[in-house]
Amino acid sequence: MTDTIDRPLVIDLDDDVRERPVVTRRPLRAPDAPYQPLSATVRYPTGRVPDLEDAAPEPAPGRTPRQWPVIRLRRWTRSRVVAGLLGVFVGGFGLHRMYLGYWRRGLTMLAITVVGGFFTLGLAALVMGLCGFVEGLLILSVRRGRFAHDAHGTLLRG
Repeated sequence: MTDTIDRPLVIDLDDDVRERPVVTRRPLRAPDAPYQPLSATVRYPTGRVPDLEDAAPEPAPGRTPRQWPVIRLRRWTRSRVVAGLLGVFVGGFGLHRMYLGYWRRGLTMLAITVVGGFFTLGLAALVMGLCGFVEGLLILSVRRGRFAHDAHGTLLRG
């Protein structure tokens, strides 16, 4: 028995179309299902399944869990005068920012002053000193807004 591929190419002279016969073969086995049923993949435990309305098991009698005391720390209110004077006199080092709780900003100002001042022959230290001086004056003079609060949102005292 010969397969249809072995047949010569059929040429239709009328339409000038060349076509080859299509060979289809049946697969050896049926294709897999696109999904597995849930019952074939999940195994449930035997016995009664607890319901949402079931109560939680009671703790063992005679022993109560230890209650730790709640400690409430009072936030330290920072002074406007101290922060402003730090900004005016040593503002280039970022000490006023660290005092207010902005540690990342203060350390960034310190790094720019020390490292940047070394590489720029003091120009970066001069710029950071000017920024610290202006921030110190703003802290001293402004009663509302960004310069009137510390990092935790607490209003400055004084």
